[in-house]
Amino acid sequence: MFFLKPFLTVRPPSCAKPRNEMIFLGSKNGWETTDPDRAEAGQGESRKRPINKKEPLPAKRIPSTPAHLTDEGQVAWGRLTALLDRMGVLTEADGFALERLCDCYSEILALRELVDANGRIYETTSTQGELVIKANPAVAILADADRRFKSYLVEFGLAPATRSKVQIKADDDQEDQFAEFFG
Repeated sequence: MFFLKPFLTVRPPSCAKPRNEMIFLGSKNGWETTDPDRAEAGQGESRKRPINKKEPLPAKRIPSTPAHLTDEGQVAWGRLTALLDRMGVLTEADGFALERLCDCYSEILALRELVDANGRIYETTSTQGELVIKANPAVAILADADRRFKSYLVEFGLAPATRSKVQIKADDDQEDQFAEFFG
C-alpha cells in the first residue's frame, strides 16, 4: 500500500531540534536527509558533493565580440553583455557560451521569418496524385533552436525560474590590492 510521509515533523517547542531531519527535496526517492550544521558551515549537503573551495575564478571581464556573428547576433551580444555585466555574472571564460546563445538567437529570428513567410504547413501531391498536407520542417528546427536557446538562458540565469539559483561571488580584487600593503 502506498502512503506519503509527512512534509513537516511536528515537535513540541521544548524538544531539541534533531541533528538530521527528513525533508522533501523532489529527489529520485522524494526524501533525503540534510545535515543543517554542515549546510550552515558551507560544507554542502550530507549526501551531495562538498563545495569546491578551489574552483577556478576567471576575471570579471566582457569578452570581445566574435567577428563571425550575424548582425542580429552582434546586437544580441551587445545587449546580453551589458545585462550580464550589470548582473555580475559575466567573466572572460563565458565567451563561447555567450557566442552560442547569440547564434541560437539569430537562428531563431531567421527561422521565424521563414515560418512566417511559408507557413507552418504546406500542401504537396503524393505519388498517387492525392493532396497531402505536411508540416513545414522549419517549425521542427525552430523548436529545437528554442530548446537550445532556453538551455543557454538557464546557464546564465536569464530565465525567471533559474535567476534565484545563480550565485555571485564577492569581488576579492579590492582585498588583494590592500593585502600586499597591510599583510
